[in-house]
Amino acid sequence: MVNTKFLQNILWRNINSFQNSGYRNFIYLNFNREYLFSTMSSKGQPEWHVPENKLPLPTLKLYNSLTRSKVDFVPKNGKQITWYNCGPTVYDSSHIGHARLYVTIDILRRILTDYFNYDILFVMNITDIDDKIILRARQNYLFNNFKSVTNSLSQELIDQVKAALNDFAQTKLGVANNGPALNLAPSKEDPKYLLYANTLRETVQTVASAECSLEDNDLSQEAAHQLLVGSKDVVQSWLDKEKGHTVTDQKVFRDLAAYWEKDFMKDMELLNVRPCDILTRVSEYVPEIVEYVKRIIENGYGYVVDGSVYFDTKAFDAKDAHNYAKLQPWSAGNEGLIEEGEGSLGSKLLGKKNKSDFALWKKSKPGEPSWESPWGLGRPGWHIECSAMASEILGENMDIHSGGIDLAFPHHDNELAQSEAYHGCAQWVNYFIHVGHLHVEGQKMSKSLKNFITIRQALEKYTPRQLRLCFLLHQWDSKLDFKESSMVEVKNVESILNNFFINTKALLNEHKHNAYESDGTHRYRNPEKEIISLLREKQVAIHTALCDSINTPAAMSELMELITNANIYLSNGRNNINVYVLENVAKYVTKMLRIFGVVGNSALEEIGFGVSEQQNVGNTEDIVLPYLRILSGFRDNVRDLARQERDHSEFLVLSDKLRDVDLVELGVSLDDQEDGKALVKLVDKNELIKAREAKLRAQAEKAARKEETAKAKEEERQKRLEKGKIAAEDMFKDVKDEEQKNAYSAFDEQVMLAR
Repeated sequence: MVNTKFLQNILWRNINSFQNSGYRNFIYLNFNREYLFSTMSSKGQPEWHVPENKLPLPTLKLYNSLTRSKVDFVPKNGKQITWYNCGPTVYDSSHIGHARLYVTIDILRRILTDYFNYDILFVMNITDIDDKIILRARQNYLFNNFKSVTNSLSQELIDQVKAALNDFAQTKLGVANNGPALNLAPSKEDPKYLLYANTLRETVQTVASAECSLEDNDLSQEAAHQLLVGSKDVVQSWLDKEKGHTVTDQKVFRDLAAYWEKDFMKDMELLNVRPCDILTRVSEYVPEIVEYVKRIIENGYGYVVDGSVYFDTKAFDAKDAHNYAKLQPWSAGNEGLIEEGEGSLGSKLLGKKNKSDFALWKKSKPGEPSWESPWGLGRPGWHIECSAMASEILGENMDIHSGGIDLAFPHHDNELAQSEAYHGCAQWVNYFIHVGHLHVEGQKMSKSLKNFITIRQALEKYTPRQLRLCFLLHQWDSKLDFKESSMVEVKNVESILNNFFINTKALLNEHKHNAYESDGTHRYRNPEKEIISLLREKQVAIHTALCDSINTPAAMSELMELITNANIYLSNGRNNINVYVLENVAKYVTKMLRIFGVVGNSALEEIGFGVSEQQNVGNTEDIVLPYLRILSGFRDNVRDLARQERDHSEFLVLSDKLRDVDLVELGVSLDDQEDGKALVKLVDKNELIKAREAKLRAQAEKAARKEETAKAKEEERQKRLEKGKIAAEDMFKDVKDEEQKNAYSAFDEQVMLAR
C-alpha cells in the first residue's frame, strides 16, 4: 500500500527545491501539480450545483410594420445589424417633424448599440434629385436673376406682378383676379388652399402699396425690390412657368441641395444625433440606379414608355412569391397618394398600364437635370433611389428599414416591390419600423396654419436636451402632439434630474474630505437596503420596458420613480445617509441617460448632464463667466482708448496684456505666428505662469543691463560736462602724477590765450 501522504510531501519538497534552483519551467512543463495530488488523494472536490435563474429576462421585441405587431427581434447574423434609414429631401429648412423622426431613430439606434450591444451598420441617404428640389432651385435662380436686373419701380413691373398674380390664382385656386375682389371660395380638393389664399391676399396688398409709391413718384430700386420680395411666391411661380425650361445648368440644382444638406447636418449636430456610418446621395449613384432599373425590366416587372420606365405593379402582384403594398395594402388604389408619390412634375404622366404603376426612371423635360440612360436623357424616380443605394451597400436583405409613417405608402411599399423584383426574393426587409406623426397643438403642422416650426426656431425656445426628453417621453411609433403644456412637463423632468445630480455630487464632494473617518457605525441599514433593492428592481423593470419594443416612456417613468425615492432618502440629511448608495443610483441614471443621448458624448462625468451643452445648468456659469469678464473688460479698455484717440501702440500694449496676463490665468496661450494670427492653445495654467515669470525675469534682466549701460554712459557724459566747467588755470591742479603736476603748475596769459 503506497503512503500517498508521504509521496505528496516528498514531491512538494522536490518541486520547491527545483523552483529555488531555477528548474521551475521544467517542473511546470512536465508535471501538473493539481493532477498529481488529486490522483493521489482519496478525497475529491464536492459536487458543484448549477445555479438556477430565478428571474429569466424577456427577449427583445420590436413593433414591425410588416406584421403590425410586436415580434421577436432576430438579426440574421448574430449580433450584427444592417439598417437603412430614409434621409431628408434637401430643399428647405428642417422642421420639428424632422427633429422628431431623426432624434427618435437616433434613440433607437443608441439603445440597440449601447444597451443591447448590437453592432450596427447604419446607412442613410440624402435625396438631392427630386421634383421639389428642381422647382425650388429653378424658381430661386430665375427670381434672383429677375430681381438683379430690376433697377426701378415702373408701371410695367407692376403689370408683370399682376399677371403673375392672376396666373397664380388660376393655377392654384382655379379663379381669376378680375379686379379688387378675389373669388377665394374654399377648395376641398386642395389642402394647401389656405396657404395659397393668404399668399394671394399678401400679394394684392403688396401691389397696392407699390401703386401708391408710383403715384408718389417713388421710382427707386428699393421700392421695386419691396414689390418683388413681397410677391416672391407668386412671381417666382410665374417666372418658372414662363422661363423654367431655359435653366440648363445642373449646378443650379446641385448647389441648392448642397446648401440645405449642410443646413440639415448642422441641425442634426445641434440635436446630438450620431452621424450615419455610410451616407449616400442620389446624384452619386445614378449609374447604379440605371443598372438596377435595367434588371427590373429584364425580370419582367418594368416597361418603357416614351423615355420613361414604369414598374408594373399588376405583373409583380400576380407572382406567387410577391405581394404589392405589403405595408398598407388598403392604400394600393389610392390615386391621390400615388400621384403625390410621383412628384409635382410627373404626376400626370401618361402611358402607364395600371393606375398604381410608378416611375422607376423619368424622362427629363427642358429645365430639369438629366443623365444618360438606355432610354434617353432622364433622372431617377423617387422610390428607386433607396432601393438601389441600400442594395448596393447592404445587399439582397437587411435587418431594419426605418422612416416616417408618412412614407409607408407609397414610398416604402414601392421600395419593397421594386427591390424584391430586382433580387427575386420574397422579403427584402425583415423589420420595418415607422416613427409616428408629429402634430403641433393638436393640428397637423402647416405653414398655412402658422404653426410651422423649424428646428432652429424650436432651439431658440428649447434646448436639444429638452427636445430629446420630449421624444423619449412618447412611444416612438405613436403620434406626438407637440405643445406648450407637454414641454412644461419636460422641463419639470429635466429640473428633477438636474437637482438630483447636483445634490448627489455636492454630497460626494463633501464626503471626500472625511471619507476615511469612522464613528464606529456603518451606514447600511434598512433605508439603504430599500434603496439598493429598489435600484435593482428598476434595472429589471427598465430592461423589461426596453425589451417591449423599446418602450422609452415606461423606462423614463421607472427612472423618475427611482429618483423620487432617492430624493426622499436624501432628505434625511447628510449625517443620516450613505453617499455611496446615492452614488450608485446617480451613476445608473446617468448611464441610462447617456445611452438615450440625453447626456452628451463629450460629457465625461460619471454623474449628471456634464457641461457638453452650453445650457444654464450645473456649473456652466462658473466656467464661462471668467472668460466673458475678460472679454468684456478688454472691450471696455479698447473703447476707452478709442474714444481718447490714443496712440496705436497703446492698443498693442493692451493686446499683450490680454495675451500675457489675463488669458494665462485661464490656461489659454496665444502663440503669435508669422502670418500675424495667433495660434490658440489650451495649456496647463501653472506651466503658462512659470513661462510668463521666466519671460518677465529675462526682460527684467535685460532692462537692468540696459539701464546700467545707460547709467554708465550718463555718468561719463556728466564727468565731461563737469570738466568743461573748470577754468583753464585750474584744470590741472588736481593732477595726481607729480611729474605732470610740476610740469603744469603755472600758466601765463599767452598760453591761456593760445589755448
